[in-house]
Amino acid sequence: MNVNETEARRLAMLQVCDSVFPVGAFALSNGMETFVQRDFLRRGPDFEQYMKNYLEVAPYKEIGQMVIAGRYATDARLSSRGLAAKLVELDELASALQSAREIREGSERMCTRLVKLADQMDAGCGQRSPSLDLYAGLIRDGRCRGLHSIAMGLYAADHAPDVRDAAIMYGYSLLSALTMCAAKAIPLSQYAGQVALHDSFPRLVHAVDVAMTLKPDDLGISGAYLDIAAMQHETLYSRLYMS
Repeated sequence: MNVNETEARRLAMLQVCDSVFPVGAFALSNGMETFVQRDFLRRGPDFEQYMKNYLEVAPYKEIGQMVIAGRYATDARLSSRGLAAKLVELDELASALQSAREIREGSERMCTRLVKLADQMDAGCGQRSPSLDLYAGLIRDGRCRGLHSIAMGLYAADHAPDVRDAAIMYGYSLLSALTMCAAKAIPLSQYAGQVALHDSFPRLVHAVDVAMTLKPDDLGISGAYLDIAAMQHETLYSRLYMS
């Protein structure tokens, strides 16, 4: 790829990771709102610790799912049928690991919106997303449920310069969304939120590098308390967010 194509690919990935990209990520707190109402998150240092803990488990959850999907789609040894089989297996595993109903349903809605928007953007510029199109077909056929993290990995394989670079952008989008949630739910000052976000960058890169080493069997090995918080969110008395 020449310089212009590389930058165009990076910008394509940045677009789908942007907080204003309309897939609905802003409406999900991924269980954080439970921690706020349980009085675990009250100020800046609490949120910094939350971000640290989140990144310790993220390689085995969303970031790991995204990376594995991206690696599958960029593996030249896999035929289209082989990739489809791998995606069905990964979708089944990742869906089963989404133990909180709100998280699973939220991820499925975000996946549907991403697939639709990516298709419209590709049609507008005469491009295609073969890996993402394959996943969309598996979803339509009922062979996959459709998860946002997997769709992001496939979009990265079709558009981003490389999977690791894309995974860092995706991880940043997850942290940025959590920061916006914290600013409203705790509430946290924008300054404190941005400091916590900036300080998390080295841990984010480390989380992505861990994810790059994982196999599907490694997914879901930690993060039970985050899942419990997401389940408890379903019965909170008052809620700002959908999950």
